[in-house]
Amino acid sequence: MRTLLTKAVQPRTGDLVLARVDEIWNHRKIELTDGRRALMFPGDEIIVCYGNRYAPDQFEAIVPPDLMPCDLVAAGGIAANELTRHQRMKPPTKITPLGLIGDAEGRRLNVLDFRIDAPDHRPELPAVLALGTSMNAGKTLTATSMVRGFKRAGMKVAALKITGTGAGGDMWIVRDAGADMSLDFTDAGYASTYLAPINDIVSLTYRLMNHCARNGAQVAVIEIADGLHQLETSQLIRRPEILEMAVGTVFASYDAMGAVQGVHELREAGHDVLGLSGQLGRAPLGVREAEAATGLSVFSPFDIQDGALIPVIRDRAAAKMRQNGGDNRYLRALAAAKIPVESIPDNLIAMPGFTRPADRFTSWTELEQDILSLAAHCVMQSDADQLCVTGKNGKRRDWRKGMQRLRWDTELGRIDLKVPRLKVAKYEPRFVASRKVPLTRIQSVIAADDESRKKKVESLLAALTRRRIGEARLASLLASIETRISEAAATTWLPASQAGEARTVNFWPVEPMTSDTELDELHHAELEISLLDRASA
Repeated sequence: MRTLLTKAVQPRTGDLVLARVDEIWNHRKIELTDGRRALMFPGDEIIVCYGNRYAPDQFEAIVPPDLMPCDLVAAGGIAANELTRHQRMKPPTKITPLGLIGDAEGRRLNVLDFRIDAPDHRPELPAVLALGTSMNAGKTLTATSMVRGFKRAGMKVAALKITGTGAGGDMWIVRDAGADMSLDFTDAGYASTYLAPINDIVSLTYRLMNHCARNGAQVAVIEIADGLHQLETSQLIRRPEILEMAVGTVFASYDAMGAVQGVHELREAGHDVLGLSGQLGRAPLGVREAEAATGLSVFSPFDIQDGALIPVIRDRAAAKMRQNGGDNRYLRALAAAKIPVESIPDNLIAMPGFTRPADRFTSWTELEQDILSLAAHCVMQSDADQLCVTGKNGKRRDWRKGMQRLRWDTELGRIDLKVPRLKVAKYEPRFVASRKVPLTRIQSVIAADDESRKKKVESLLAALTRRRIGEARLASLLASIETRISEAAATTWLPASQAGEARTVNFWPVEPMTSDTELDELHHAELEISLLDRASA
């Protein structure tokens, strides 16, 4: 930065400009290069960048045709003319450009001059996309949580944001979450991508991906800003280049309606939607509605950070590798990523397309462990429900706050539990204090016929808790157990021995389904199967 261009010049997006602060309104602070937000005062001189702005919750703005007085429309340092703003927003802070910044030869400086040096050919690095219904739907937290999940799986992960308006916050969050590389469109030379040609955005995405691959990344998490109907996003989600490099998409939504429509549009565009997340997860009713309407799980940030998406991502990577001929080393590494079994929540429904190994049940003991794990998690969820219910004074007693891992060493072996974490009370299930388990009752559940199995399951639960289990949870548990036993019948025929004593059980193949009602019942039972028990295979 050596000269100031003050004569008749037409600003372009990305040009650096020296400006004077005239009136302080909405933005009182500006981001410095080290991340600190510095207070501004009238009369201050600041170096910012011309750029277009798209933010439904804040401002819509475009680059002016000359060095006329304009607005500071983003704290990251974006100068533009305000077109519209959200009703809750104050007017933008007013600035007067003093001139474009040039080099020693008088050439204007543009962020495009300082983009990373990387090729823009099609990358081999696979990516998982984070998309959403709108600004502030929870995309960044979803992407950040995926970064944590991949790190738990032992992967070297890059976090990328390929559209939006330049600001440091999102990149610092993913860096704090453990991303080995965190880059956005500014690193590719764009202060903002609003109104940028789609081919340019695809090229900058390729450049960022290739740069990360060259520096050792094994997978990328890509956030695409704003909602599916935003101008650039609506085109990007339909571009074959984006679809080819994505192994799947996680969709963040505010509510069930947005989730249903978003999933519908993404599937129509060719996306493999892995699950839902975002603000939707704060409303249990909305979660139930969205899961019922889409057939997908709603993942909390805690679930994703603990690795709940890793099994299904591995499955998709393996399928994509087979589709591409099996010569992509990045897909091969992703398909072999370790699954943090102990951290996958038990109460999540199974993801569509998740394949269970053919030898899921190899012994009687495994089946007993599965049924004990299902019963234990049913008890813990029921306990948490009752601890959180409204008291006599009409006030809620407690709130859920994610999960905590707990290892339960039993006479059947290790059981990995996900214990509900509460905001006020400290909850620990009483059954974990003993290695002794109700083995006889577990065996009676397996041996029971369909008519008597419910009573046997109730007896098993009574051995684990004194609290009453609600009918809905009991029915869900019963369906899951029946599915387990049916799967064992289809995959295991030889009796196993334990402690030198041979034991047998009569397993018979599942009878073929004949009616739509029976098919629906089987479908719902399959959805109840937890990811924890699937991954433990």
